[in-house]
Amino acid sequence: MPDAATTASTAPDVVLLDTLCRELAEAADTVGEAARYASGLALGARLPAAALARGGRRRLAWRTLLRTLTDPRGLGWAPRGRGVAGAGRCAGLLARRESLAVSVAVCGLRVRIAAASAGRPELLLDPAAAGVLAAAGAGRQGEALRLFRAIVRDRGAGPAYALLAPEFADVLAWNALTDANPFNDHAGWQVATGRAVTADPLLGLGAAFLALCDRDRNRDREGDRDRAGDDGRGGPGRSAGRPAARPAPPGSPDAGEPQRPAARPPRAAAPWPDPYRPGPAAGLRAHGEALREHARRLHATVTPAVAVWPGLRSEVLRAEVTTFADRCATAANGLSLAAAQLDADSGPR
Repeated sequence: MPDAATTASTAPDVVLLDTLCRELAEAADTVGEAARYASGLALGARLPAAALARGGRRRLAWRTLLRTLTDPRGLGWAPRGRGVAGAGRCAGLLARRESLAVSVAVCGLRVRIAAASAGRPELLLDPAAAGVLAAAGAGRQGEALRLFRAIVRDRGAGPAYALLAPEFADVLAWNALTDANPFNDHAGWQVATGRAVTADPLLGLGAAFLALCDRDRNRDREGDRDRAGDDGRGGPGRSAGRPAARPAPPGSPDAGEPQRPAARPPRAAAPWPDPYRPGPAAGLRAHGEALREHARRLHATVTPAVAVWPGLRSEVLRAEVTTFADRCATAANGLSLAAAQLDADSGPR
């Protein structure tokens, strides 16, 4: 009886660990979206141009956003998006700069692997699987990936995936987020945050890139369909973009009056600005509130999760998640300060 009670008390509670995994994944997604929105403002065209031209509080807001996007105690190195933001993100990857969104996602992957191994104790009976899980639990994702590839080489892909599914996807996503290759981060991010996976983490090629490579081939297929008179439903029909009947030549009995070119439709007027669409300051404030909410949820979730997981590993996890929550709150304060500076600049002078 004492042995059974001791074993039950030291076993991790899989439900609590799953809850912590979900909170970490949602927090990483929220941090990434906040960084993307702030990057679009600080590294876009409108706010920097206005800040350099007008100065004042708008320039202070721009500097606040830049500090928030590069604060190691907050978002870390957090440029995300296209253009200058994408170039800054690639520069950060090459310089091995840390990002809060990636760190939170990686922590969620580690906890997810630990929860899966706790829910499947039979994996520890297999030496190869136990080696993969032990390396992943110790934070050595490179070693875990090499051991997993060794299992694939020795036993085949099917038995290896059946043995470690779904842990192998988490290990691959972890490696994709932490290696020096920026082209496979999209697939790793999708696995870590629970989004739909549209690319293979092994290849790192997104669906948009594959569609771009296949664009000319699709165009040839559409041309063949138009030449064959296929309406897209397996039968003859009118091709898209072609007239239903060829006009009669001029001078024929069916021609009638000479056809005049159709008048160009009037250009639509520019739509009025939507008064209900949030402006930059309101968007920054909304993302800041979302970060504060996730900071509170992380603080509330990590305590019961590590309480049933005794040992040094639980204390390390508690300290790590607590640091992430504090950094979310710091980033939220930076976004709120930038929003207040934008509001002060747009007010009456």
